[in-house]
Amino acid sequence: MVFCCAKQNLKMNRKFKSVCPHDCPDTCGIISHVEDGKLVKVKGDPDHFVTRGFLCQKVMNYPERVYRSDRILYPLKRVDEKGEGKFTRITWDEAIDTIASRFKDITSKYSSESILPFNGSGTLGLINGNVAGKRLFNRLGSSRLERTICSKGGRVGYKYTLGAAFGSDPLAIPQSKLIISWGTNPYYTNIHQIPLIKEAKKNGASYVVVNPYKVKSVEMADLFIQPTPGSDGALALGIMNVIINNSLYDKDFVGNHTEGFEALSKRVQEYPPDKVEDITGVDKKTIKKFAAIYAGNKPSFIYAGSGMQHHTNGGMMIRTISCLPGLVGAWKHPGGGMFYPNSEAFPIKWDKLEGNDLCPNSPRTINMNQLGETLLNARPCIYGLYIYNSNPAAVLFNQRKVINGLCREDLFTVVHEQVLTDTVRYADIVLPATTQFEQTDLHHSYFHLSLQLNEPVIEPLGESKSNINVFNTLAKAMGFKDKCFDETAIDIVNEALKINSQYLRGITLERLRGEGAIRLNMPGEFHMPYQDLNFPTPSGKIEFYSKKMKLDGYDPLPAYISIEEGPLTSPDLYKRYPIYLLTPSAKSFLNSNFANIRNSRNEEKRPTIEMNVNDARKRKIKTGDMVRVFNGRGEVSLWASVGDDVKEGVAVNKGIWWNSLSPGGCNSNQTTSDRLADMGGGSTYNTNLVQIERVNDDKI
Repeated sequence: MVFCCAKQNLKMNRKFKSVCPHDCPDTCGIISHVEDGKLVKVKGDPDHFVTRGFLCQKVMNYPERVYRSDRILYPLKRVDEKGEGKFTRITWDEAIDTIASRFKDITSKYSSESILPFNGSGTLGLINGNVAGKRLFNRLGSSRLERTICSKGGRVGYKYTLGAAFGSDPLAIPQSKLIISWGTNPYYTNIHQIPLIKEAKKNGASYVVVNPYKVKSVEMADLFIQPTPGSDGALALGIMNVIINNSLYDKDFVGNHTEGFEALSKRVQEYPPDKVEDITGVDKKTIKKFAAIYAGNKPSFIYAGSGMQHHTNGGMMIRTISCLPGLVGAWKHPGGGMFYPNSEAFPIKWDKLEGNDLCPNSPRTINMNQLGETLLNARPCIYGLYIYNSNPAAVLFNQRKVINGLCREDLFTVVHEQVLTDTVRYADIVLPATTQFEQTDLHHSYFHLSLQLNEPVIEPLGESKSNINVFNTLAKAMGFKDKCFDETAIDIVNEALKINSQYLRGITLERLRGEGAIRLNMPGEFHMPYQDLNFPTPSGKIEFYSKKMKLDGYDPLPAYISIEEGPLTSPDLYKRYPIYLLTPSAKSFLNSNFANIRNSRNEEKRPTIEMNVNDARKRKIKTGDMVRVFNGRGEVSLWASVGDDVKEGVAVNKGIWWNSLSPGGCNSNQTTSDRLADMGGGSTYNTNLVQIERVNDDKI
């Protein structure tokens, strides 16, 4: 096998090391097979310590994504109504001149804050995902985007307990005696965690799944617990009640390394198992069993998914669950503790690379979850919108607002994209984007704590360009002469690797090219983030009671807060819309990525809502029926699938399906809310009550 870098002849038949760029913990190493300059197949890197030679089904379809007929190959200009998706080809010079002219005009007439960049996680690359765009928009002084859609609320709650958004090393899972998948579906969203869980089970570990939906990993679970959506905080408090009242906690660890145990002991008396049963729908015998298993199996490892914190109580929910490892002393052991996306594991000084010092003002910040509200009602008004690495017309919430905002004729919208997405249809100017196999980037994982270099394996198709190339070109057209806009992707890689940090010591461009994935420099076989049992909280301990929370206006202790749509908080709403709709990831889609790929759609078949058999019977719905799912925010048509994988009163629509590929041109984000979570401005799309009714045959 021959591995090459981008400087070598891309037209030769070779195998290249690449990196999966998508918003997935695995950050897989890829072997790209290129024949006569064309990407013909991709396989998992057998030498990658996490990928282990296999890829998920989504990424296996990548050659089709690269060469699809709807791939955007040239700059385009809108020629019809917004939303129609009709464009004419223009040159790059015309596109850049138009954008620069319009942005200058908006800045002159209004202010630079009337321009908003909108970027998601289409690539998690350091350069094309973060640095390139932030340099330009910092220099411009535009409004800043607060990117909180995924895990921000939970990270804030987690940090109140532990002081940093940095958890256990998941590669130590085989050392664990108990693994808990709490609110996550690893087969669909973190497939390379599965071999680690299986290895632990082979070593005698128990496996527990906590999820309102019967996810695939339940098949290998020793215990499956189905709480009502949004009630996980109460479940955690019920477990603490049993552990504390039965003296099952680690007295030594609690006494030496935690703060506020006495106050916590009083708080958990409010959550006896019978009360928690009423809140969660989990019977008290199961709660007691779960508590005994958790306290009795050491080391224990909790893997908390971001899905459960997409509720109005999401921050406090993760805050509460993160107290559990402190009670049983789990942080003492390799393979013990809790994993919540290791967002702060990579020691990069973002402000240095992203050019915060370039900003001429102190611009406002706009929460990405409320793009629709912002486009319709923000003051000063947004007149310029630049979208990259994202498909907000499909993935954002309260979608009617988003579409209405994108339809504004006085809004100048630029979309830099690879294919004709739902969002592209609302653009004034469309720019063709490179795929991962046509660009250079540096990747770090929020799962396995490593660095990887990606370099091009094929020439860019058509006239497509990477984010770094476009933003540098646009900066010069805007008249910005800062030296950073002359830097190439490799320049930025080298700049990042020169940062003075023990974690980066000895990692060079040459090593990355030669070795592929390189683990960050951390002591020991497995990284133990709190190995010395000093925690970066104000007290230096795990904080069951947090003075900082109190100062920030929160309850300083773990607490259960009812979600804002439910029988207790909004009984009238619940009478009209008595079903909790959850929208987790599908097996073959990643957010809205791959939804246009034929093989991926064939796997998912069609936009479906999974219902409990009792809920379906009440509504005279059977599998295969078209149903209307609706609430006060909007409605969507889906095909029903009836069974027992979801609790009664809960329904699941896995996605995200594009609007243009959905019946009626709408997906389930017509019904989701754009309200913000209790902490960090996080998203709350799983706090979503709906009603479901069968569509008469003559209306299909």
